[in-house]
Amino acid sequence: MFFPLLLLVCSVSTAELQVQSDNDILSHVRQTEGQVEEAESLTEQQTCTQDINAVLREMTALVAALKVEVQHLQKDNEAKQLAFSASLLASGQEYTGPFNTDITLIFRNVVTNIGNAYNPNTGLFIAPVRGVYHFDFHIYGGGSTTNPTSAVLVKNGEQICVSWTRQPAGGQKASNGVSLLLEIGDVVFLRMRANSRIYDNTDHHTTFSGHLLFTM
Repeated sequence: MFFPLLLLVCSVSTAELQVQSDNDILSHVRQTEGQVEEAESLTEQQTCTQDINAVLREMTALVAALKVEVQHLQKDNEAKQLAFSASLLASGQEYTGPFNTDITLIFRNVVTNIGNAYNPNTGLFIAPVRGVYHFDFHIYGGGSTTNPTSAVLVKNGEQICVSWTRQPAGGQKASNGVSLLLEIGDVVFLRMRANSRIYDNTDHHTTFSGHLLFTM
């Protein structure tokens, strides 16, 4: 009677131990699954963060590129807006010349100077962009049997076109104009020939003008 009872107790204890073991294994499995899920969640978060950072970097690079493009467009647009017009004297009235050598005429009374390519301190127009420009000039003087009213449009030291007139008495005026293909840095100005004389006053008879027709 004692031996069967002992067997029954041992069986119950073994079953309880097995149940406890199964519970421990199940708990461990659940804990492991939770750790795996947590690791997967952290991995997803890290991947998401990396994706967001990549997108932000791309957006930053795109914004920088757009800013550069806008600056280029602004400069290009500004370069296309070039025009100037100036008369010889800033104030008063007087004759310039005659001199025994050619001189550069400096048109000091600036009426328009969009783009600031003309310098009223030197009389030089310097092309800021490659393109076709048109120039006009008008010169006025008093009649003389010895001193004509004359000026030459010069590009980089090369004579391009001339205006010239001479009569014995009274006022006289000459003009000319030309379109030129200029490279960046090309210089255009007016030169008064030796023994000539040119007059200007507050009516602004003597003028020099130019503007960009189109870039190339």
